[in-house]
Amino acid sequence: MRIGIFFVLAILAAGQPSGAGPSTRPQWDSAFASIEVPRHVLTDQVFLAKVTMKNVGSIEWAGDNQPVLYSLDPEYNKTWGTHFIYMRQGNSAKPGQEFTFVSYLRAPRAAGEHAFIWRLGRKNSDGRPILFGQSTAMRIITVAKRPPVPASSRPIPTAPGKRMLTMGDFEYIGSFKVPPRVGEGGAGFSESGLALRKMQDGTKRLLVNYTHPRQVLFEVEIPELIRFEHGDDKPLKTAQVRKIWGPLRISIPRSGDIDSISPNGGFWWDEEKRTLYWSYYHGYRTGDPVPVLAASQPNDDGSITNSGPWLIPKPIGNHYKAFWGGVTRLPQAFAEQYTGGRTLALGFGGYYSICAPCSRGPALAAIAEPDPARPSLDVVELLAYVGSAAPRDGDYFYGQGPGGIWHDVPADPETGSWTMDDWCRAGIFIDLPDKHGYLALVRLGTERMGYDYGGIYSADYAQWWYFYDPVALGRTAMGDRNPGQVLPYSRTKVSYPAAPSDSADNWPVTGACFDEHERLLYLYKPGAIPVGRERHAAVHVYRVR
Repeated sequence: MRIGIFFVLAILAAGQPSGAGPSTRPQWDSAFASIEVPRHVLTDQVFLAKVTMKNVGSIEWAGDNQPVLYSLDPEYNKTWGTHFIYMRQGNSAKPGQEFTFVSYLRAPRAAGEHAFIWRLGRKNSDGRPILFGQSTAMRIITVAKRPPVPASSRPIPTAPGKRMLTMGDFEYIGSFKVPPRVGEGGAGFSESGLALRKMQDGTKRLLVNYTHPRQVLFEVEIPELIRFEHGDDKPLKTAQVRKIWGPLRISIPRSGDIDSISPNGGFWWDEEKRTLYWSYYHGYRTGDPVPVLAASQPNDDGSITNSGPWLIPKPIGNHYKAFWGGVTRLPQAFAEQYTGGRTLALGFGGYYSICAPCSRGPALAAIAEPDPARPSLDVVELLAYVGSAAPRDGDYFYGQGPGGIWHDVPADPETGSWTMDDWCRAGIFIDLPDKHGYLALVRLGTERMGYDYGGIYSADYAQWWYFYDPVALGRTAMGDRNPGQVLPYSRTKVSYPAAPSDSADNWPVTGACFDEHERLLYLYKPGAIPVGRERHAAVHVYRVR
């Protein structure tokens, strides 16, 4: 990046704060104090930057009056991965005090000499920044080309007669829309599970549950599948509602502010027992675990017969949030060989607020059929990253200094660790005569991420499929290894069909079911289609070749 005349003027002005003295000091003014950045970095390297500015104005930098540090040359460029550095919630600087802005940043992908220069700004009434005070002294950082990253070795599959599933085995064949409203529930903000149900006449339907603004369980007919191409959702069919049962809700002994639970995670339909197993989570729960699993029988007359709910038992209860997200089925042969016949499973892992009891990566645990007379589940862990982290790519950096939540600096663009904005809300076990694998459907935060002002945000998001070898999971169930030592057999970045939007990838897949006879994978993907001011879900369907 060339250094323009702007910087000559900026440097000349650096020793002259605006205002002649205390009596004429403006409200907003600043003086540059110091910069700490490396002089040499590699392309895409994440590094720590510290910029100290002095408040020489008359207003305290605090609360709504916190300034933001913005990049220059040109203004608001993203050469270093982001164009801003926050003071962050709870920090302040009175007139006359210095404040150090701290953030990890990322070097550009282009080698060469790049300017590093910043200036403070405050938000105008229209939300746009007004720059004020001195710019920082300019630093020139030399960015050298990164050496090639050695290819990682893939775990060797161990199941005789079967091949591990990979992304290359899946072919996208089409999508359809879900109804915009059913009863008092809507498709705009509902993160439904998905369950396949076979009717007596041989046709198949899907069970869907809307959670906002009200709970409603319903059943849809699977329409003609049409490819969702070029962001054009108009040709897609909308699934027709065939049955509505209304809200699923089970009262529980009051636990803090919780007196009932409803399905807000994934679910699975047991055809033989005509029972829907569903899961519940509470994202801000800090006390003792609440029940996570329940079962409901949706009757033909529109009524619902409930049983449960059930808790994750201790000591697994110490990381009970690892198994929030949903319930799925294990193949019978797998259950007989590895889990003592337990054919249900809870998962799926990732971040929830108050993350100590979470899994830092995909998670799965086999459970026996729940006993209505017992409050706890019979659990065998298969996968859970507790005290360890699942691998991911290195396309992220934290917009604050060391000491954050799940806070590891990526080693290179290909090598990172599961972060505080990485989620897994759906997973599916596929066992075919020729292929098998456990598929965790993952959404990863990318680029700048931070816990800045009461929430976790990433500059962008990406969707990934993590494939796990069933034999590795089975050996974990038998106690041969720790659940956090199981590595994915392969990981692949995917792009789901969606209408164009900056937020299309923000939503994770929240429901998955598999038709083993047709070899079809159904995925419930929120946020795929714009409808007015909302974005509604679509169901995407893939065939295993």
